[in-house]
Amino acid sequence: MRGYFLGLISIAGVVFFSSCLFLSDSMSMFWLFLELGALSLVPSFFLRLGSSVLEALFNYLVVSSISSSLMICGLFYDSLLFLCFLGLLMKFGVFPFHGWIYKVLLGSGWVVVWGFSVFLKIPFLFICFFLSSGGAFFLNVVCVLSFLFLGGLFWCYSYSWCHCWCHMMLSSSAALVAMSVEGSGDVLLYLFAVYGFWSSAVLFFFSYLEDWGLSGVGAYFVFLVLLVSLPVSVSVFYKVWLAVSIYFCYLPVFASWCLYNISEQLFLISYLVKESVSCETYGGASLG
Repeated sequence: MRGYFLGLISIAGVVFFSSCLFLSDSMSMFWLFLELGALSLVPSFFLRLGSSVLEALFNYLVVSSISSSLMICGLFYDSLLFLCFLGLLMKFGVFPFHGWIYKVLLGSGWVVVWGFSVFLKIPFLFICFFLSSGGAFFLNVVCVLSFLFLGGLFWCYSYSWCHCWCHMMLSSSAALVAMSVEGSGDVLLYLFAVYGFWSSAVLFFFSYLEDWGLSGVGAYFVFLVLLVSLPVSVSVFYKVWLAVSIYFCYLPVFASWCLYNISEQLFLISYLVKESVSCETYGGASLG
């Protein structure tokens, strides 16, 4: 019972301080609320026991400290504002800072994954305010590399559903970054709301699959609705909206995003087909 209460307080703190970012009237207040939100997630790590959790927490705190130091340097000196921007990209695992995201999320529980993937993404809505110091072309290149890299990871580094979610979450991060270059704030906010609903549903389903596997007609139906881009699925609604928004960005970004989604969908469909055959032959299996 204490564990659930601790998790509730932790997520409530993340939500509160992340929401306070909309009320910040200066860069120093933005940094303060950002750091308080990140620190509020720490208690959620202790909902799961094991050495991997401590390693994940250590990596989380180290990267948070480094990115926070970069942001402070950018706040103190106007000529170093790009460091603030770089610290923000590092904090949320934008390419080439993907590695620590996997180390943290794979070693922690689903509550940490949920808080990090949904509520700690709110600062992405403010990236456009950092572009006054330049860097739009750099962001476009980063997004192209992110989509291509993540599309390949689906086929060589997907040993569990948490691995798959890391790929999906990081691709959504790259998409939000790409939209911050060209898209309007209103569109970005609405898209983030759709992402929050979709990602929460997917994470709940992945936590179910980790325990019970893909068994039963209901599980197959939810898999199709949430993950496979069928005409009536939640996934296709989110991705079509995302595609329309990214289309007005840099053309190579849109092309690389399409390649990533083709790779993702092929992987999910191939898994679904393989799982169906396994269920008929051996009585069921699940992604390890």
